[in-house]
Amino acid sequence: MEIKLENYSSKKHNILIEENKITGINGDNKLDFVKLLSLNNLEEGNIYINNIKVTEDNIKVLRKRIGLVTNRETPFYINTVYDYVLDSIRRDNIIIKESNKRIRDAFKIVGMPIYYLERNYYSLSTSEKKIIDLMIVLIDNPTIIILNDFFQGIDLKIEKRIILLLRKIKEQYKKTIIISDDNADILYKYTDNMIFIKNNKIFYEGTTKETYTHVEYLKRSKFTIPDIVLFTSIAKKKKNVKIDYHNDIRDIIKDIYKHIKVG
Repeated sequence: MEIKLENYSSKKHNILIEENKITGINGDNKLDFVKLLSLNNLEEGNIYINNIKVTEDNIKVLRKRIGLVTNRETPFYINTVYDYVLDSIRRDNIIIKESNKRIRDAFKIVGMPIYYLERNYYSLSTSEKKIIDLMIVLIDNPTIIILNDFFQGIDLKIEKRIILLLRKIKEQYKKTIIISDDNADILYKYTDNMIFIKNNKIFYEGTTKETYTHVEYLKRSKFTIPDIVLFTSIAKKKKNVKIDYHNDIRDIIKDIYKHIKVG
């Protein structure tokens, strides 16, 4: 399922977020853009979900197709993970049949043991809580999944596990995934396309690899450059090494080795 924006911001941008892709969002007003994509703010331009224009008449139905994974407040009366899940379902107005079965199925999808439902919610690590939040969104089987600052506080092992899961559900279930994050390294490694936001306008967009190769252009506009891209850029400039931009340091080393061999 794709999202199309027409006449976004004062520059009247038209933007297409492709289905079955992972799109990254970065910039100073990315939260406002996330609200727009999750249909919680319709003030900017026209929004189409699979060529269906979002209106006041159909917004509730279309919003059900979008799952927003974001930081949630934890009510004081929550004890177990199961309490937290049920409260989140109620607050998100998720209406499902056989809720216990759907919850258990979602737990299996994210690879979390069922016995975690009985765990004290406050005993979970930050990474475990993030997985629970993703699981809650998956219960409603959305077609578009938006992760807002999801990777903050997640350790590397869980990060890789989550990305493998996102890629699996993207490919297996044809989901459209959007990652809004300040971490340029995560965006560079894991997304297919990028949208850069500045002053509530689309500053730059394109494939992830192509956009991040414009290092000086992004740096001048105060966007963070992924470490591996910065390293490659410096090597190309100062050492005159003919290497390509990669998202794995081992590939860069191979390029450098080939260059040295040839020289």
